[in-house]
Amino acid sequence: QKIFWSYNEGDKFPYHYFTWEGIDGSKVTSFLPTSYTYYTTPTEANKVWKNRTQKRDLSAFLFPYGYGDGGGGPVRDYVEYVKRQKDLEGSVRMKHVSPETFFKTMEEEEGGPKNTYRGELYFSAHRGTYTSQALIKRNNRKAELSLRELEMWGSLAMVQGLRKYPLEKADAWWKETLLHQFHDILPGSGIAEIYREAERRVGKVIEETARETGKTLQVLSGRGEDTLIFNSLSFERRALVEDTVVKVPSMGLISLAEAKEKSPAYAPARAYQKDGNYVLENGELVAVLNGCGEILSFRLKESGREFAKAPLNHLRMFKDVPRLFDAWDIDSNYVLQEVEGLQDPDLTPGKTEGSYASYVLEGTLGSSRIRQEILLEAGSRRVEFRTRIDWKELHRLLKAAFPVDVYADNVINEIQFGYVERPVHRSKLYDKDRFEVCNHRYSALADQSHGAAVLNESKYGMSANENSLELTLLRASAAPEMRADNRVHEFTYAFTAFEGPFATSDVVQQALELNVPVQTAKGKAEAFSAFRVESQFDSAVLDTVKPAEDGQGDLILRLYDSKKAAGKVSLVTSLPVKKAWKCNMLEEKEEALPMENGCLELNLRSFEILTLRLGFSD
Repeated sequence: QKIFWSYNEGDKFPYHYFTWEGIDGSKVTSFLPTSYTYYTTPTEANKVWKNRTQKRDLSAFLFPYGYGDGGGGPVRDYVEYVKRQKDLEGSVRMKHVSPETFFKTMEEEEGGPKNTYRGELYFSAHRGTYTSQALIKRNNRKAELSLRELEMWGSLAMVQGLRKYPLEKADAWWKETLLHQFHDILPGSGIAEIYREAERRVGKVIEETARETGKTLQVLSGRGEDTLIFNSLSFERRALVEDTVVKVPSMGLISLAEAKEKSPAYAPARAYQKDGNYVLENGELVAVLNGCGEILSFRLKESGREFAKAPLNHLRMFKDVPRLFDAWDIDSNYVLQEVEGLQDPDLTPGKTEGSYASYVLEGTLGSSRIRQEILLEAGSRRVEFRTRIDWKELHRLLKAAFPVDVYADNVINEIQFGYVERPVHRSKLYDKDRFEVCNHRYSALADQSHGAAVLNESKYGMSANENSLELTLLRASAAPEMRADNRVHEFTYAFTAFEGPFATSDVVQQALELNVPVQTAKGKAEAFSAFRVESQFDSAVLDTVKPAEDGQGDLILRLYDSKKAAGKVSLVTSLPVKKAWKCNMLEEKEEALPMENGCLELNLRSFEILTLRLGFSD
């Protein structure tokens, strides 16, 4: 309901009543009011109608009203005003109806919306909420992923009759996680007490779900002293375990000893000095660093192409004093107020050769201390920046900039179950609006021959200006909590590059790997892969494996297309599945699907989310 706010002179959204088309082509009839604190006085009602943005194809206006913005509902006077304006000369006509009645009436009388809006409803304000209160955002990501692990391994144990799935506990943990996604908790716009409580409560969800998952992994592991490696991702992956890089099967497990036998021999990663610079090298790439921990050169060995246009991992700090709402906003003029970033840098070798190589950077940022382990694993195409900052700033904004040698009109920002493209140029007002945007696990710049991406495991704010990807790391607002975020923060982000167009890249897989580490347990068990997904460009991702909520013992699977690449998908399982259905997101069966030899052949539209139900009884 704030979409029409434009106190930062943003581009006005054109419609109130319209069809909204999402990234997968699905549509929903929508109505956007202009505020959330409407009063029903004749003055306000007439003003809202007169000043509406959409003048054509709109014969009525949905007018939600209530007292204040703290959740207060209708009061006696407001109800009376509506009644008196039922047919008042010189005023808009008003009547009480439900939203459902409003939409049905508009459909009957107007034939539905005449206009369709495709793409995101970008909000031209409150851009600071992607970054403020960093710990709640990190814990939110960790809680979601911890619950995903619980569902995945709990489902396999349940299907094999090894352990009952804790459905009631999981339900409570999910609701606790979702509660803390409330619009003044997760965005970082609440008072200090909220975050003390949220740290405790969400932290407890992470701790308890991890403990429950650990019990399940032990049941799946059996008795023994082998190191077993568990991978919940729907593709075979590399993993660093006990100082060894090995391949682990998709959604399954393998012993470390067997993985060592079957995995390719990766060229070791090395850290060494050359010509006064610091080098990280493995079989895939060579990265040359300066003494500030910035990457001066990033070359893939397969092509020899240079990806660094200017130093990568350039830490930039800005004065950040929004005009109106401190924790909520980042104003566009922050770029004009850059202050000194990294000071007194000290780069020393960490591990010099083997399964990984690294350097350790230490220095100051204003009054804050930073320690960063810059790491490259054997066989990997990404350099990771494992960061610890004792943040003591006020009204400061910290970004890590990656100016790459890629020319692109748009940046690719991951959102839930897909991505959106946003302009990197500032040609018109629409483009200038998007100086700070939301991303989830990755953002990428690409042309048809090559590209680069910045990955993260707990950050959401991002800006892209021409050829530079700039991940927002921390803010330091003073209201509603004074000196918010002044504490020790730990987080990881990474840089990777690729040859070919984005659709053929492994950016999605690398971002998932960064966010979802493998798990280990002691035991003795045969290697297996519960599920494997095959699709063109490896675009299809099996995101969720969970027990059905009705407790009947079926499994629910949720797949999505991650790269806007419609096509055929093969879902292969080693589980004793008897029946399969396509179902809706309420897990209700809609269509029976034929399964042959443990394989389902599916068609997935671009960015489609597909929910399946698998049965194990005849």
